[in-house]
Amino acid sequence: MRFIFMFSIFLLLPFSVSSKAIDVVVGWNKPPYVISQENSGFEVDVVRAILADMEHDLSPIYVPFGRTARFLENNLTDVGLTQNSAHVLDTAILSDPYVVYQNVAVTRADRKLEINSIEDLRGKSIVGFQTANVVLGEVFHNIVSDQTAYMEMARQDRQVDMLMRGHVDVIILDRNIFNYFKSNNRAYSDDEIVFHELFPASSYSAAIPDQELRVAFNDRLHMLIESGGYQQLLDKYKLDNLLHMLPRVSAP
Repeated sequence: MRFIFMFSIFLLLPFSVSSKAIDVVVGWNKPPYVISQENSGFEVDVVRAILADMEHDLSPIYVPFGRTARFLENNLTDVGLTQNSAHVLDTAILSDPYVVYQNVAVTRADRKLEINSIEDLRGKSIVGFQTANVVLGEVFHNIVSDQTAYMEMARQDRQVDMLMRGHVDVIILDRNIFNYFKSNNRAYSDDEIVFHELFPASSYSAAIPDQELRVAFNDRLHMLIESGGYQQLLDKYKLDNLLHMLPRVSAP
């Protein structure tokens, strides 16, 4: 009888257990969105929650940001994070947007600097994120190319430190990356700053070649947003919810 009982369970297993590890290519360390040494960060946690609701495990593969497309093109992964039409050849494989970035100019409030356009950055000392002079448009590129008091920095925690300690007039970076590093430094976490919204917001999706997985991902993404789980993850990392900057959030 025991043999028959165990054999019956064995027959049922393929139909009752559908979970598997999903390979997810993630760009290297970019707190608070990706904290690779802890296998966490906002983007990682959002996708992990979505996959868990689908009874899948997230298996992260950390690579330099620009190599994600290569993994997708060579069928080496199930999912690639932080992708949009600028990164993939076939936009049909993109999920609905799951995160929004917005680069801003940041100043200390006590400096009372008037910056209402990119042109107002002329004559100011500026530290931008790496490749900012390439990706933020021609006007920005032309202005900073003429200035000796401009530099770019890979370590964005150092960007924030330079601004908050008064060593530079302006820094250019994503607003949530700024919030994360500022809030984690007690020396100036309560100091007031000003965000100058000079650049448009950018939405990012997950690239998922498998249609069935992509449809299920979109469905669970919207459920996570509507249930409040998405906001809870934003709160965990002290991030602003920028989804309202999208023209609309697509229906699943």
